[in-house]
Amino acid sequence: MKERKNVYKLPSGDKTLEWYSKAVAVMKTRPATDPTSWYYQAAIHGFYASNPFWSGVGTLPPLSERDTYWERCQHQSWYFLPWHRMYLAYFEQIVAQAVADLGGPTDWALPFWDYSEISNPERLDIPAAFTTPNDDSNPLWMPGRNNQVKAADTVLTALDIDFYTTLSNGMTGFGGPVTTFHHGGGYSGGLESLPHNKIHVDIGGAMGDPDTAGLDPIFWLHHANIDRLWQVWLNLGGNRHNPTKSDWLDFSFDFHDKDRKPVVIQNKDVLDTRKVLSGYTYQGVPVKNTEPVVESTKKLVRRFVPPLDIVAASDKAHELTKTGAQLSLELSPSRAKATALKSAGLLERAGDKKHILLRFENIKGTGIAPVYSVYINASDKDGNKQANYAGSIALFGLERASTSDKHHSGSGLNEQLDVTDLIAHLRTLPNWDEKKLDISIKPDREVGDKVTVSIGRISLYSE
Repeated sequence: MKERKNVYKLPSGDKTLEWYSKAVAVMKTRPATDPTSWYYQAAIHGFYASNPFWSGVGTLPPLSERDTYWERCQHQSWYFLPWHRMYLAYFEQIVAQAVADLGGPTDWALPFWDYSEISNPERLDIPAAFTTPNDDSNPLWMPGRNNQVKAADTVLTALDIDFYTTLSNGMTGFGGPVTTFHHGGGYSGGLESLPHNKIHVDIGGAMGDPDTAGLDPIFWLHHANIDRLWQVWLNLGGNRHNPTKSDWLDFSFDFHDKDRKPVVIQNKDVLDTRKVLSGYTYQGVPVKNTEPVVESTKKLVRRFVPPLDIVAASDKAHELTKTGAQLSLELSPSRAKATALKSAGLLERAGDKKHILLRFENIKGTGIAPVYSVYINASDKDGNKQANYAGSIALFGLERASTSDKHHSGSGLNEQLDVTDLIAHLRTLPNWDEKKLDISIKPDREVGDKVTVSIGRISLYSE
């Protein structure tokens, strides 16, 4: 059984990345019609012929084949985690076969990039093998990417979520909302939102767009970490378990194996990593609690899901300029008079806080936007201070989600931040105003000339 190891804990002299580089070089020589080629594997996630990163791809497979195997990525969906696990497993199998054919080890395994390990001072750096040399002579190099991730929001807050599926009132689940086959639009699950989307967008380049992300060799180490975090979450126990519904367990996807043979695999086949293809584990992560648990047999009290009421909303779309945007949300007079947010989300009920969500709806635009940090009631004087930080939004797939086609409605992306604790803190301050909230949205990096972002509505919801 293989062990996927932390890329920053590979021992001195280890050749895992060297063999990866050699295998990638071989895969890049194969035509895009070959299911084991670099381009075919990347196109499984996304493909857009006019994107410059796809220039020179050559002859494409027949359209009927592309409709079955290409552009299959699952985002803003409860299939996000199992689909990417399958995708990763078959990719690893193909790379491992290339490594073995080159005379390398027969047990090669994909490493993972743990950018959240605080004790590692290098955790935010893309490993040197991917950046040096920084030209086409290096099969692991890609132009246009940022080689260091900014530190904000690489902490694993998603692990605190104790339910897999997004609730009916919109409270974010760890794994995402119930959907059918889905490519984007809607709200991301907790792990997908952060750190998944954050890492993609902050690296930028090919990684910043779902249609090109798989072309960047660092994509696969990033997703190995996301896959690892699914198991880390399950290991925390409590109510953390996989869905039990047949709509999730029995849903299947199409891939090719290392021998180029078509395969069909169901979600229930990938719950235990030790049983996925030849099996694998993650360094330092035991495999526990993989089987779905029917709540009645576990004697869990069914969670009451209170509805969310709208407290405030913007009355127009907001364009994000080079410096972002600032606006005020006026609280509904009747709502403010009746509860003034005191009981609308800040008092405790039976030991549970009433949640307050800040939502950004119908986000449309062009280009690869940077990550945006959001602050509440941050004055010009104290600006970006952490006490006012609400979280960040990473608009992965912005341009395609803004375009109506066979995979997207064109309604754009949606993001939300749980601001329960922040609002509770701000209410204790002397400058708190019960009638309005000031929202600041600031880009974490310089905004490119071709980037446009418009937010259709910004709203505040509370239980």
